[in-house]
Amino acid sequence: MKGPSSSTGRNATVLCGILILLVLLGGFLAVSNGSWAIGNQDVLRILLGKFGLYHGPVDKIESTIVWEGRMPRLIVAFLVGFSLAAAGAVMQGVFKNPMASPGVIGISSGAALGAVAALYLGLAARSLFVLPLSAILFALATLALVFIIATSRGHTSISTLLLAGIALNLIFGALTSFVITLSTREFDVGRVIVTWLMGDLNNRSWEHVQIVLPTTVLGLMGTLFFVKDLNILMIGEETAANLGVNIRLARNMLLLAASVQTGGAIAVSGVIGFVGLLAPHMVRGLIGPDNRKLIPLAGLLGAAFVIYADLFVRLVVQVDLKIGVLTSLMGGPFFLYLIIRYRNRFDYL
Repeated sequence: MKGPSSSTGRNATVLCGILILLVLLGGFLAVSNGSWAIGNQDVLRILLGKFGLYHGPVDKIESTIVWEGRMPRLIVAFLVGFSLAAAGAVMQGVFKNPMASPGVIGISSGAALGAVAALYLGLAARSLFVLPLSAILFALATLALVFIIATSRGHTSISTLLLAGIALNLIFGALTSFVITLSTREFDVGRVIVTWLMGDLNNRSWEHVQIVLPTTVLGLMGTLFFVKDLNILMIGEETAANLGVNIRLARNMLLLAASVQTGGAIAVSGVIGFVGLLAPHMVRGLIGPDNRKLIPLAGLLGAAFVIYADLFVRLVVQVDLKIGVLTSLMGGPFFLYLIIRYRNRFDYL
């Protein structure tokens, strides 16, 4: 007789297959559609040619559009969605709260402030890497500041972490608004800042991939290294201590990994809301709270969500709708629906 674990494992396998298919389908649609439509066979030839598997003739203009324009944007969308969702799953596990998200301790607000400051001061114009570096450094500095505030006599309180995060969110939000107010004197700078804060994947290049890929991989590796400790921490700190878990080290490293992923994602896409909150919540309701499966599957769902949201923005709407606005418009009502409709199914344990 099969137990709940075998059923959960089967659900996870089926979900993984569905999500991979969705990502592949969305990716193919993303590289073949746009203002310049390119045939499916031509796209395949171009992609195979880039990997040395096809040596026939291809249109140089179409090759440039696919490889230099659409592929980097697709990969950035995948990595941003994966990073935000995986970071959200970690946050929800560490705080044992399904309402937690990457912004819960001020990381998102800190990264946004760092990027906005780089834009306003003109530093971002000097190099493509200045803005992402500023966002990541501010995200890590925010995490350090939260821990300094929440730590007393060597003990860090989860409740104090949350309260410190709420306070920093308010402070950084006010500072960001102040910078926006100052930037209105220069229309072009103010427009760039507002556009970035709304979340945007336009004009993404291979350099942006080089920025977000390391933060995604490093954050995921750090998370998976401590994923068993995270599962035990969810049971309770006393139980974790009895089982030999270094609670402080595990919690700090997990939050650091989530901060790196969040900072890297925001650095290349701007602020894209609800992905880190919604994706882990949905996956947990389908396969349970085991973070060994939850984190990568939530990442895949987040990636699919961002890819299809970007497709909708590019191909369906006729106005300049930003992807961050769309994800909030979609995520907010749907999240409320999930809470009301499936409130019993989303019990955390």
